[in-house]
Amino acid sequence: MVTGATTQTNNSVLEKYCYADTVANCTTYGALYQWDEAMQYTNTENAQGICPTGSHIPSDNDWKILEMQLGMTQAQADATGWRGTDQGTQLKAPSSSSGLNMPLAGFRDTSGPFSALSSNTNLWSSSESSTSAWGRSLVSGYATVNRYTGAKAYGFSVRCLGN
Repeated sequence: MVTGATTQTNNSVLEKYCYADTVANCTTYGALYQWDEAMQYTNTENAQGICPTGSHIPSDNDWKILEMQLGMTQAQADATGWRGTDQGTQLKAPSSSSGLNMPLAGFRDTSGPFSALSSNTNLWSSSESSTSAWGRSLVSGYATVNRYTGAKAYGFSVRCLGN
């Protein structure tokens, strides 16, 4: 674990943030990663990155496929911003109907502070958009899913997808 004030670096050591620099939060909510660290310093879409052998960080398109399997239309999946109907509710803990139960792990801001534990989570994709990367937000009280591009210096959650 590195502190929120530390920038993760390409040093052959897997570095992670635990919300509020508290190891127990990694156990409960999972770790947070800057995009480059999560991708293990490659920009290849669908890279294994920090994921175990036989899995990869999902691409923006992988996220769209999941969202459409949960009921979004293609037009909704392709849009940016808050979209869909109840796909966010289907994805997030504690009452996920999809079985994924994504915890509302908060995030690490680009300058180091942590924010929004138990109220939202942000999830990286392996897809770049210029100098940013595509991600998803799930927020307590919102039934929909936010699709956006975020600065790679944020500390967001990662979910791995089996090959």
